[in-house]
Amino acid sequence: MFTIRQSFRRRDEIIKLLSVFKSSLNAVHRCFATLDKLDDSKKQYVTKCLQEISRIFINALQGKHYDAESVRAKIADIFELMQKNKECISNGVAMKIIRFLQDLEESMENTIGIKTHGSPISLRAYCLVFIYVFPFIFIPTLVYSMQQGDAWVVYSLAIIHGFILISLYNVQDHMENPFDQVGLDDINLEEFQFRQQQKTPA
Repeated sequence: MFTIRQSFRRRDEIIKLLSVFKSSLNAVHRCFATLDKLDDSKKQYVTKCLQEISRIFINALQGKHYDAESVRAKIADIFELMQKNKECISNGVAMKIIRFLQDLEESMENTIGIKTHGSPISLRAYCLVFIYVFPFIFIPTLVYSMQQGDAWVVYSLAIIHGFILISLYNVQDHMENPFDQVGLDDINLEEFQFRQQQKTPA
């Protein structure tokens, strides 16, 4: 009945998408870093584009406006740089970069879509109504059907049951937005930030 299981699945799916996001950024960066014929200034430009994409995306997950046009513009700039420097990039490396950029864009769009469209509001409202209505139906029914025994036992069980239902609902409510750093199981977005990898000394 509760959507808490769905929220956990959404969280796991988002973690997978964020892993694809970060690994794609790193893969694109490494592909350009291995191009000996490409100028360092152009490699640095690609790195700045990747950092800007990462910044816009992470900020959007933290609640700011998602500027999709700027992200697409940065990806288009990388494609344009590849087109203008074909002599420095082999076909094999170019195909890898294109595939990683496609994975990058797809992971971002899917993550934003999951964040925007959470659990159905109607289903959550139904759960909340059930929680509040449940004691008024459950308690009188049990008290009426009891032939003997203390009524306080029924009331105690109803209170405990209601407390459990409300607690589960609150957990689910916190997990609706796993990026706000309010719930205990929220996702640490800092782990998925793109940072320029330092060159290891020879």
